[in-house]
Order: sequence, then structure tokens, then C-alpha cells
Amino acid sequence: IHKMGLITSPVKIYLYQPSTGARAITYLLLVWLVSILLYQEISQNFFANIKNPLNQYFVKYAWGWTLLPLSMLLVLYSISRQGTMLNTRSLPIWCRLAACTAVWYIFAQVLFPYIEEATGVCEVSGLLTKRECRKEGFGWRGFDISGHCFLLTWNNLVIIEETKLVLLSLGRTNKKHSILDLPIASIHVLLCMLMLLWELMMFCTSLYFHTTLEKVLGTMCAITPWLLLYRVMPRMLACVAMPHISLSAMPGASWVLARLAE
Repeated sequence: IHKMGLITSPVKIYLYQPSTGARAITYLLLVWLVSILLYQEISQNFFANIKNPLNQYFVKYAWGWTLLPLSMLLVLYSISRQGTMLNTRSLPIWCRLAACTAVWYIFAQVLFPYIEEATGVCEVSGLLTKRECRKEGFGWRGFDISGHCFLLTWNNLVIIEETKLVLLSLGRTNKKHSILDLPIASIHVLLCMLMLLWELMMFCTSLYFHTTLEKVLGTMCAITPWLLLYRVMPRMLACVAMPHISLSAMPGASWVLARLAE
């Protein structure tokens, strides 16, 4: 990571320090503590208005805003170092970005709306579905896991991991098109700015919206697939690729084996 060339030190520091795990714990603590200590149910603040431009044009499409520059970074690195957009080094990263998109879709577009509808009721009787209720101009009261806390946490964890992994996979090979160095550095700056925006909006969500449990669960729903995709799966694949490695070397496996042997 120290060979990032044109990328300035503040950007490198913000992207890679502290570690992703420490940042995930920080996000969880931030959401929890702000929700408990600073929560404001009623406020005239700009950020307390759900229709503010940052929420409507950025947070609402936050995964798109995150996925696009990450994809551009991968394309430029691939062309710069390998000469082609798709190659043996970039293919696993494309697959991982597709998996990240699937995580976003499953949680934000399927699971959370289903839970809210299944646990909710309309403000007036006689309207049994969320769609009918809101179509008539009434509010639907259900267990609304914070999609914002999930999405903003997920975006930042993916940005950190993917910028590191793109660099490790492609950044250490010989350059074929050094003219792309400046666009690559610019995308890193853009991703850093997006991270700052997502953290600001995460703080505002914790301050003004949802219950504490809904926000903490939303954050944990982002941290859990991050652990699986970026920590557990690589070790499992490494064990499969190297059969001589004992199963007990996998995290938590020794405890499971001990319980099975009882």
C-alpha cells in the first residue's frame, strides 16, 4: 500500500487507518452511543429533514455512488497494469463486487422491507398492506431496520477493502499505461470524499431517525456479511486450495471440532 504513487498521504491515511475491523467497531459504537446520548426526535435541523438534497440524491442511491467509482478504479488499474479490462487478476474482484451488490440488494431491497411490512400496521384500520396504507397518505408502523445505517456502513467497509485488494492484485505489476496514474489517484480522492459523506450521514441518521435497536441492527447487518466475505471466505478458500492445511486452522474450527468430539 505504500506504493500508491500520486495518492496523497491524507487520503491514504483516511482510507487505510485504522484497520477495517477497527472502523467497523467504531461505526457500531458511534451509532449506538449517538442514538442513546444525543438522539433528537424532533428537530428543525437541515439534516433532520428526510427530504434534504444529500439524502434524496446521494444516500438514496448510495450503493450506485459507491459501486461506480470502485468499478472505474478496477477498470483503470486493469488497463494500466494488465493492458485489458478483464483478466485473471481482475476477474475475482469483479465477482466480489457482484457479491457485494447482491448483499446490498438482499438486505436493503428485500429483507428490510419484508420485515417492516410483516411486523407493521397502518395508522388507520382497514388498510392491510404497506402499499395501500401509504397510497392513501397514512403512515405504516413496523419494525423498520435502518437501511441507512446498513448501507452507509456497508459502503465504507467495501470501499476500504476493495481499494486495498485492487492495489494488491493489480498495483504491484509493471505499468503499461502510466498516463492513467492521475485518474486513478483522482478516484481514490473521490472515494475518500464519499466515505466522509457516508460517515456524516450515518451520524445524522443516528441522531434523528429510527430507534436505537433498528439502527444497531442495521449496522450489524453490514458488519456480518463483511466478516463473511472478506475474512471467513478467503481463509476457507485458502484451506480448499491447500488441502494439507488442517481444518483446525480455520477460525473457530477447533472449538467446533472439540464440541463434536464430546
